[in-house]
Amino acid sequence: MLAIKEEKGLLWIRASGKLEDEDYNRFVPQFEEIAEREPGTVAMVIELAPDFSGWDLGGFWRDLKFDVRHKDSFGRIAIVGDNQWEEWGTEVFDPLFRAEMEFFHPTERQAAEVWARSDESMS
Repeated sequence: MLAIKEEKGLLWIRASGKLEDEDYNRFVPQFEEIAEREPGTVAMVIELAPDFSGWDLGGFWRDLKFDVRHKDSFGRIAIVGDNQWEEWGTEVFDPLFRAEMEFFHPTERQAAEVWARSDESMS
């Protein structure tokens, strides 16, 4: 499940459980609306809840296609989580995207927001 909110151009996403089609179908229009309205790129903080279990392979490919289609709309992406595989995944996927990605532990939530908002390298 995805909980999505916007706060002054920063997109906050909390992912929990297993992501499903409905989550993706809600996220895409929200992201596109913000990307059209806000100048530049959309910065994000993605919080992975302790019960986050990812998505199925079909969801992974759909997300990858979305990322390619919107590659110029992404600002910095801060990933907040507490599992080693989440940190590893952030490091693996970072080189695949134009946007910078950085992993933060839950105790660093405020630092994640500051980092995502300081999108100087993408300007």
